[in-house]
Amino acid sequence: MSKSIHRQCVIGLVLLVFSLLAANAAFAQASLSMTLAVSPTFDIDINGNLTYTASVTNTSTLDAPNLTVTFTMTSWDFPVSPAASGGCIFTPGTANLTAVCSIPLLNPGQSYDFVIVVHPFNTGAMDVTAAAHEDGGGTAGAFVTSNIIEVGLSDVRVSMTATSPGKVGEPLTYNVTVYNIQDDNAANVYAVLVLPKKTTFVSATPGCTHGPLVLCKIGTLPPGTGKTVTITVLPQLSGWTEATAGVRLTTPDRDATNNSAASIVFVNP
Repeated sequence: MSKSIHRQCVIGLVLLVFSLLAANAAFAQASLSMTLAVSPTFDIDINGNLTYTASVTNTSTLDAPNLTVTFTMTSWDFPVSPAASGGCIFTPGTANLTAVCSIPLLNPGQSYDFVIVVHPFNTGAMDVTAAAHEDGGGTAGAFVTSNIIEVGLSDVRVSMTATSPGKVGEPLTYNVTVYNIQDDNAANVYAVLVLPKKTTFVSATPGCTHGPLVLCKIGTLPPGTGKTVTITVLPQLSGWTEATAGVRLTTPDRDATNNSAASIVFVNP
C-alpha cells in the first residue's frame, strides 16, 4: 500500500471517529418530564394570589445541566414572588408575563419544583404554560388553566403634612398617612420616613423604629382604611429642609406612583 493511500485511510478513519463522536454527542441529551399545577384552581385566596408549581423530573441516566423553566402567563398577571426554588426573573410584556427560573444541574432520577406566585387582576380563564430546557437539548412542556371569578388589589396611597414654618431648635412634626384606596387588604404595611438632613430625631408614634429611616409598622389595612403616624425632629440649621415618606407592603400594589410623598419646609433661624 502506498504512503498516499495509507494517509487517506488514516484521515478517513479519523473523520469517521469524529462523526461517530458528534453523532453520540448530538443524542447525549437528558430525558425530561414535567407537570404544572396551580393553587387554587379558582380565586379564593384573601389576596387573590395564584401559586404555580412546575415539577421537572430527569427520567434519563444523563445529567441535565443548566435546567431552565419558562412560565408564560397573560399580561394581566402581576408578579408577587418567585419562592425560594431557584433564581427566577419576571419580565412583563404587552401580551404576556414571563418568569424564567433556572438551576445549575438536575441529576439523573431527580425531580425539582420551580414555584412562582402571581396576582391576577382580571377575571376569566387563566391559561399558563411552562417549558423546560437543559443544555444537552432535553425539553419538556406542560399546561394548566384556572378560572378567575373575582380579583382584588390593594392600592396604598401616601400623604404627608408638616408643621410650618419650623424654627431652629424647636420641634418640627411630620404626619404620614397611609391609606388603602382599593378593594383588597394591604398586608404587612410599614410607613417609612427618610429623616431630613440637618435634623435630630426626637420621637415617633409607638411601633416605629428609627435610624436614617424611620420605619413604622402599620400591619394590615382593610379596603377604605388608613392610619397616620407622627414623627418629630429638631432642626439644627436654618434654610429649606425636605423629608420624603414612602410605604412598604407585601401584597401587590399596582400603582406605585402614589406610594411616596414629600414635604419641603423652611426652617427659620
